[in-house]
Amino acid sequence: MLRSMYAGISGMKNFQTKLDVIGNNIANVNTYGFKKGRVTFKDMISQQIAGAAAATTNRGGINAQQIGLGSQVSSIDTIHTTGATQTTARTLDLALAGDGFFPVATISDIARIGIDRGNEMGNNKITGSIDRAVNLNYTRAGNFYLDDRGYLVTGDGMFIIGETGEKSIPTDAAKTKGNAAVSVITTFEGQYKTISDGLSNFTKKANSLLTAFQNYDDAYKVLQASANPADTNSKEYKAMDNAQKALKTVYDDFKTTADTFKTTISNFNTAITPLNTGINTFNTTAPISDIISQVSTLTDKLTVQGTDYPGATGAVATTNTALTTEVDTMKTLVNEVSNFKLELDKIGQGVVQFETAAEDLYKPQWTQGLSGEAGLIQIPLDAQSFSIGPDGTVIFINSRGERNVAGQIRIANFANAGGLEKIGANLFRESANSGSVDRNNNGIQLDELFAPGSDGAATIVAGSLEMSNVDLSEEFTEMIVAQRGFQSNTKIITTSDEILQELMGLKR
Repeated sequence: MLRSMYAGISGMKNFQTKLDVIGNNIANVNTYGFKKGRVTFKDMISQQIAGAAAATTNRGGINAQQIGLGSQVSSIDTIHTTGATQTTARTLDLALAGDGFFPVATISDIARIGIDRGNEMGNNKITGSIDRAVNLNYTRAGNFYLDDRGYLVTGDGMFIIGETGEKSIPTDAAKTKGNAAVSVITTFEGQYKTISDGLSNFTKKANSLLTAFQNYDDAYKVLQASANPADTNSKEYKAMDNAQKALKTVYDDFKTTADTFKTTISNFNTAITPLNTGINTFNTTAPISDIISQVSTLTDKLTVQGTDYPGATGAVATTNTALTTEVDTMKTLVNEVSNFKLELDKIGQGVVQFETAAEDLYKPQWTQGLSGEAGLIQIPLDAQSFSIGPDGTVIFINSRGERNVAGQIRIANFANAGGLEKIGANLFRESANSGSVDRNNNGIQLDELFAPGSDGAATIVAGSLEMSNVDLSEEFTEMIVAQRGFQSNTKIITTSDEILQELMGLKR
């Protein structure tokens, strides 16, 4: 009688385990890359009442008589079917279309990895086997991020392991050359700002003077066309006289500004020489030398008093004096100032090119190829944009608009993915029964991590994430089965208890 009670207890425990697994599945129905679990049962040991007997001449064989003593958990499986793909349009969201896992890691031996640290730059390569430098884990969740140094990481800050791009570190000679160029540029920048501010003020004053000349010229012509040009009491004469006085005021203001600006131009011409020398020493291709020759010609024009500036004679000094060449002279001057502004802007653009070339000497340089070595994947912080291809190649456009390769994400495959152990945070790790990435027992090498789309490895779908493979309808059905199974086992126990009570009642 007691056997049925203990069989019922074992069944209740097993269905409790099944409900635990179902509860975990449902809790992770929206967990990216999650793989659901499944419980299977097997019967427990059976008590043999009578053994089997072979057939004889007189009778047939007899089967053994056994009473089962309950059930037990046979396995708790992780089901690695692929989940549905959700489109996110986010560049760093990656889904795996096929078998495999993203290898992610924390650093265990910093001396084996050329990682950026503080002001020290590294080449991102791993020295020796991968598993000696980092603690590897694996995930299907592809929601990745960039850290403050541009490294590709998980939400928990674990680095993505793959093949690095070819990254070269600035040499001491390059830094020295860059320092010399920056020093020249810094010295020149002060003079450039001074002449830019001075030119802006000078342009404003020149345009005001041209307007004053034109206003006087218009008033003079109106007076000459009047009935009595000699009448100093006429409104036409008074209008011209007022225009002349305004012209004189504007001219005096302009003259003061022009004298100051000539000194500014002279200082600027002096500053151009060391800039040109610095550019030639740097051997840059920026076309600053040609620009400077054009500017020098214009500054010569702007500094010749009496040639391009109207003199303080004629209408500037006396009312009712005809203008001869003053308006044309001012128009020429304003035109030259406009040309000078254009050429000065070209110098500014050229210096920016020079400065960019100098600053590049402080930065690591990337190529359009992969390094052939394992390591971390880093995207420069000044990259204009980046993308990740189906083969895992990470491409970025640098600050100069050039295409470079940051690295290639690799995929880990296992002989028995179901044997991997879940360790939380969407991570798996190798177990004794999963098979190992290290197939040659010499440490994990780059060629033991596959390029996406090769050797049976999954391809990468950028802008998407793999959803959980939990099917709620299936889980609810399994929940009902587990509930009914649990209830049935409780009935076995209560029924056995009632029979025991009947036996106890025989004494009465």
